[in-house]
Amino acid sequence: MKPAVIIICAAALLVAGVTMALSLDSTGGRGMEVYAMQKCALCHSISGIGGKKMALDEVGSRLKPEDIRKWVQNPKSMKADTTMKAYPNLPEKDLRDLVAYLSSLK
Repeated sequence: MKPAVIIICAAALLVAGVTMALSLDSTGGRGMEVYAMQKCALCHSISGIGGKKMALDEVGSRLKPEDIRKWVQNPKSMKADTTMKAYPNLPEKDLRDLVAYLSSLK
């Protein structure tokens, strides 16, 4: 292989890696932050850390993102007798990031 081709391939891999890292940070990292700010762990647990009402481990395997969104914004629409607090006024970006984070739990 010619040195120029190797350099181009290496640069492409570097750009792809940085793009993936930024993508993960903007969803998972920010979503985890929203989870903490909204005090979700008072009731919910992830990896055994948090409240015992409902473990969210593998929630991304059980629910579609739109269903997670409904649970956050209007939990009674998902289960009439739930005691979960609704978050109808959560800013759209926070909601998107939280849903992306919870969806990643598989």
